[in-house]
Amino acid sequence: MRLYQPKDDETGAAANLGDGRVIVSASFGKDSTAMVHMMLERGERIDEVIYFETGWEFPQLEEHIAKVQLKTGLNIVRLRYYRHFDELLGRYGWPHRAGGWCVARKTDTCNKAVRALKGSVECIGFAAEEAHRVRGSRLKRKKWRVRFPLIEYGVTGREALAYCRSLGYDWGGLYDIFNRVSCFCCPKAEKDRVEKLRAHFPELYERYLYLDEIARKASKKKEVASSCVK
Repeated sequence: MRLYQPKDDETGAAANLGDGRVIVSASFGKDSTAMVHMMLERGERIDEVIYFETGWEFPQLEEHIAKVQLKTGLNIVRLRYYRHFDELLGRYGWPHRAGGWCVARKTDTCNKAVRALKGSVECIGFAAEEAHRVRGSRLKRKKWRVRFPLIEYGVTGREALAYCRSLGYDWGGLYDIFNRVSCFCCPKAEKDRVEKLRAHFPELYERYLYLDEIARKASKKKEVASSCVK
């Protein structure tokens, strides 16, 4: 896997991605994993797969990504924001459930990794029931063609998971416990995620408590700053 880590002042992605290529943006959850395999089954072209890592991933997800690369032989380019998310958490606190600073950093970094590929195609793994998401403002700002193969194929999230299981993927049991399997502390996840971490992943639970303390301190700082302005 190659690492590309853009800075804020960069205007485009690494030239080694090449012009005119088909780029798949993958989180390697059930939907994007299914998208990759279904595209290959249909003989569709995939030149590069880009993957944004936060530093908050489940260890089982890393193992899953290695399996996908082994099965497909695809090149996976890892992307990182130039500041660690722990640092940003200490500045902004937890992102809100609608997205917030984490989604913004991920989107901007991924866009920089595709922007240099003028005339390229980016494939995103929205499931069929997520068709409404294609009208989002972040997607409208992209200046290249964007495809949503699972929506084109009519594949739902439930079907994507079943398909991935048929290929032998199990994410180390994560989908038996959680609805989302990327970041263990994802604010978009189910409300009882912290209790699930405590019950099934005590080390990650301790890590969450550490991060939550950082976030709380950041929130207090913002409250103090806000009161001073008033």
